[in-house]
Amino acid sequence: MFRQRFLASILTVGLLFPQFPPRAAAATLCDVAKFIADVTYPPGASVPAGAAFVKTWRLQNIGTCTWTTGYSLRLYMGEWIGGSIVYLSRSVAPGEMVDISMNMVAPMTGGLHEASWLLSNASGARFQVGPGASMPFYSSIFVVESNMVAFDFVANAPYAQWKSGASALPFPGTSGDSRGYALKMDYPHLEDGSYDPQPGLLTVPQNKFDGYIQATYPEFLVQQGDRLQTVVNCEYGATGCYVTFRVDYMTSSGVVNTLWKFKEAHEGRVYRANIDLSSLAGQNVRFILMVLATGSASGDRALWGAPRILRLGGATPAPRP
Repeated sequence: MFRQRFLASILTVGLLFPQFPPRAAAATLCDVAKFIADVTYPPGASVPAGAAFVKTWRLQNIGTCTWTTGYSLRLYMGEWIGGSIVYLSRSVAPGEMVDISMNMVAPMTGGLHEASWLLSNASGARFQVGPGASMPFYSSIFVVESNMVAFDFVANAPYAQWKSGASALPFPGTSGDSRGYALKMDYPHLEDGSYDPQPGLLTVPQNKFDGYIQATYPEFLVQQGDRLQTVVNCEYGATGCYVTFRVDYMTSSGVVNTLWKFKEAHEGRVYRANIDLSSLAGQNVRFILMVLATGSASGDRALWGAPRILRLGGATPAPRP
């Protein structure tokens, strides 16, 4: 009761004496950045143990000083093998954005690995992001060891039953086959311009209105904590691509259900699916990877990046926001 009366008295004072000015805003700083986006490898993205990859951040200069090529991005805290400092490749005027890329190598130990980063000016003074340049920004990857992979859809693609609306299909198929085809891609060229270091599947639906292609895989026993992960996107340069990715499953009784779907157009970005399979734990199911054209199939070239089921024994650790 006392606390309520005290707060009420403060509110009354504020209403009766509005002449007290608000606190002045902090002065604009010379060096301060704003975090815009993780261009590649968003928080929690899966990377094979020991794999080389390129991490790219997008930052904006919201200070009053121009960032020169003497400015750099530096590791602040955490474990990040293969990269700890990179210099800007060009000057960045106030208000401009810049993409900063760093060559990295994933740790050999599986699990979530985090790091925090800050910027340094040409004099070596460090500054960070956010109001008052008071915060570092973060990155994280989930390192996948080989023993975590319970099922690899690329390795098992030759044993799947491939088909389209026209007929059964071979794997690998023949590029340009109007019935639709699928191919293994060792280093898929992703829609955002990057190359995936892990093999993937290029799937092209039957070349007709609302055409499709699908692969029904051998039976798999799902366990608690299993997660189906893949990077779905259109192949780089396939600007006319507009498809729906879908994951179905067939029960032992032959019933087919849809587990997940995602509509994708070529817009320069990728989507990292992380599907919890806990609802299927204890069941023998046959997973079905499917790509459906949205209207005309002309130009549809859909990539499944490193589709696999990871056996983690529990939920994936939540990445830092």
